[in-house]
Parts: sequence; C-alpha cells; structure tokens
Amino acid sequence: IDPKLIRILKLVLHTPDDMYHLSKISQLSKVPLGTTFRIVNKLVKIGILESIPVGKIKIYRLAKTEQVKELQKWI
Repeated sequence: IDPKLIRILKLVLHTPDDMYHLSKISQLSKVPLGTTFRIVNKLVKIGILESIPVGKIKIYRLAKTEQVKELQKWI
C-alpha cells in the first residue's frame, strides 16, 4: 500500500468528526496536492470519504459506514 495513502487515511481516521478542504488534507498529511487530489477522489469513490460541496469548493469527511468502522480497527 502506498505510504501517502496511509498518511491520508491515518489523518481522517484519527479525526472522524473533522471536515477538511483538499489543501488542508495535503498540508496535514504532508502529501503533495496533486497526489492528495487523486487519493481523496479514490477514497470518495470507494466510500471511505464523503464529499460535501460548499459553493465552488468541496469539503471532505470520513464516511459513517460499516466499511469505515472496520478500517478504523486496523489503522
């Protein structure tokens, strides 16, 4: 598994109630913005993150699903 993916997952899994803008995820996880964009889009597509449109931007947060609860046990 890609270490950059793990850094982003750890960030959102350890703060499940927080909401993030893409640049904040990039900054806190120390993953380049372009890579963060691709990883976050994959995580939204597979249901680990939720995307909330706010005007012209998107805010991301951890999805509240059984799949995510299982993942939290492992990381």
